[in-house]
Amino acid sequence: MKKYLFFLSLSFFYTLSIHGQRVKFSDLVYFTSLTNRQVYDNLKEGKAFRQDYTTDVKGQELEYFKNTGNKPNTERITVGSFTKLNDGTVLRTVNYTSTDAQHIINMISQAKRYGLDLKFRGADPFNTIYLFDNSFYHVSIYLRRDQTSGLVEIKQKELLGLE
Repeated sequence: MKKYLFFLSLSFFYTLSIHGQRVKFSDLVYFTSLTNRQVYDNLKEGKAFRQDYTTDVKGQELEYFKNTGNKPNTERITVGSFTKLNDGTVLRTVNYTSTDAQHIINMISQAKRYGLDLKFRGADPFNTIYLFDNSFYHVSIYLRRDQTSGLVEIKQKELLGLE
């Protein structure tokens, strides 16, 4: 009986680890400071994501990555979107989408632990919206009200008064 319970609990934890989230909130924040090539190299090294395709949108080369593994295509990362300031500074944006609502809920709790302030929590007809902010980043998290998917958008902010 004890062996049966041991193997049952072991298989339960193994199943959880197989279907777990492939990227953490802190990874996404880190990606905002990297070029597309550096993000590609990081994701390739981790082997949890692979490049899906690249497209040019208004002069910005957007790269799309999707997760690999037992539940492929449930998580996607998009990099390459940016705003260029007059002084040449590039402020990057990273988007993460998931068709697993639990991944988005995890991102919300990770954003809180990361030290971001929750500035707004509300809803529109389709999404529950969470807006986080600090001196460096503006984070928008959208969780579909039907719990089918969600989006995390992390934007670098301009630091005013620093030269």
